[in-house]
Amino acid sequence: MNIILKAASAAIAIMGVSGTAMADKTAQTTYSNGLPTNVLGFNVAAFGFEALDLGSRYRQSSSTTANTETASTTVANSFTLTGVVTKDCSFYGGGQTGHTINLGVIGVRTGNNDNVSIAFNQRDAVTANVNSATAGCNTDNIVTIAKANGSDGLKNFTPGSYDSNQFTDRIPYAVNASWTGVAAGSTAAGTTQNLAVAFNQGTNALTGGAWRSAFNMDVNAPSQSKGLVAGTYSDTITVTLAVI
Repeated sequence: MNIILKAASAAIAIMGVSGTAMADKTAQTTYSNGLPTNVLGFNVAAFGFEALDLGSRYRQSSSTTANTETASTTVANSFTLTGVVTKDCSFYGGGQTGHTINLGVIGVRTGNNDNVSIAFNQRDAVTANVNSATAGCNTDNIVTIAKANGSDGLKNFTPGSYDSNQFTDRIPYAVNASWTGVAAGSTAAGTTQNLAVAFNQGTNALTGGAWRSAFNMDVNAPSQSKGLVAGTYSDTITVTLAVI
């Protein structure tokens, strides 16, 4: 008689558990005789069935160490970027900050047929213009225009002697400047800003927000009611853009 032995295959699954859950660690020994490990308080297993040569034996064991800390399913980090833009004002003046505008000969009535009441009077208004294509400040600022001679305007510093009822040694003038900007405290679209220094003023200023545009300045010195004493007439206009 033939005896056929069939051996059943055993599938062993090894599983690891992530996260906060922990699987039981394996520590198992099984003997084929099925004897208990403890009989009447006597630890039979302590003597070992293998030493008693009783049946077969199967053992399994495992060892693992838990996470160092509680696992997280989501982690987020934030990154703040920071930098500084320096305050600045610019005014293109052709590569220089000092300029001389030569008015040439300020014409007076020199005709011998003019009435005595207008002889030597200034013939026409004196005008000048300054225009910079690039000017402005990148923060709140104040634009100031100042005449060095104040309300005297163009002045003759060596007039000599003259009849003050008939002649003068100064030519008052007005300044009108304009650019595109905004009023202080505004974040609206830029509009035309105007700054004027009147004939009787020496200086004036305007505060506003950040702006960049062309800057235009007109100077107007109308004809005087008195004759002009001969000599050189001059004044200095200073335009200052300053951050606040």
